[in-house]
Amino acid sequence: MDGEIFMSVNLPKSELRGIRIAVATASSRHRDKLQKIFERAGLRVILNEPFSDSFIAKIPHNKIDVLLLDLDEGDETQHLLLEKLLESTEIPIIFNDVSALAFNEPGKQGKWFGILMGKIAEITGRLEGEMPDMEAGSYAVNETLSARDKTLATRVWVLAASLGGPDAIKRFLAKLPEDFPASLILAQHLGASFEPLLAQQLDRITPLRVMPARVGHSLHHGEIIVAPVGQRLRINPIGVIELLPQVIPSFYTPSIDTVITDIGLRFGANSGAIIFSGMCDDSVLGVRAMHAMGGPIWTQEAESCVISNMPDQVRNTGVSSYTGTPEQLAAKLVEHLTQRQADYG
Repeated sequence: MDGEIFMSVNLPKSELRGIRIAVATASSRHRDKLQKIFERAGLRVILNEPFSDSFIAKIPHNKIDVLLLDLDEGDETQHLLLEKLLESTEIPIIFNDVSALAFNEPGKQGKWFGILMGKIAEITGRLEGEMPDMEAGSYAVNETLSARDKTLATRVWVLAASLGGPDAIKRFLAKLPEDFPASLILAQHLGASFEPLLAQQLDRITPLRVMPARVGHSLHHGEIIVAPVGQRLRINPIGVIELLPQVIPSFYTPSIDTVITDIGLRFGANSGAIIFSGMCDDSVLGVRAMHAMGGPIWTQEAESCVISNMPDQVRNTGVSSYTGTPEQLAAKLVEHLTQRQADYG
């Protein structure tokens, strides 16, 4: 059966050879099967054991390219372990349902394994020029990836702005390099009809890719997503954008508090937020939540703001660790991300 699973995968074995993977799943039978099919596909299985404190402790002592986790959604202990893992590593994580291994149906297992191997190849940067269509479970061309955006997002920062924000954001983005090693979520107070227009305007002044939020889009480094008005933007565990109803009413749209809080909870110390010009207190609750998760909070200096009320209120909370002009904030962010890459890879 393992042979049938591998034969159903059309991804060249050379794309996968040498990828170092750590597997955490509770089922010993699933671990045995995964070990065999990964090794047959050319991967190196570095760790293969239940998800535990011991598993997390071993990660820094091994060279690992990607983590595969099979979590029990109803186990609160595993949720706590996941928070600990997210705080301690920047290694890309794939949250995968290995229940297909329980079925004696090669077709279903082959489709599952094909999708999984495509994710592994993509998240480790092994796909050259094409990305598999994950929804269809096939390897038809979905979109062409340039060199700048092959890396699935592991570091995500929020740019928050209100009145006077667009000009500050333009100045900030104009200073970012093409190989920017993170993703950005822009939470700018505006009317719903202006989302596409704002994305188009910003796309002209930065080498990064700017776009409105799209359901099903896999977030990559080098991309800037404009948060939607009237919906809640969420990055799910495999890095795909979801748009949910905005259950908690907010006077401001999009809700900057919600965007910052959700990104902080999802990416922890690999997140951050920069608060630009604005005249309201939307962001104060969000920055406190993100700061508690380990994400840095920075603010635009008052002198360069059209209205400094929003960054001023964030500074009053005591969580802002850096203040500067849009240009200084851009330079500081590049420096910060470069250092994190050097420290964590």
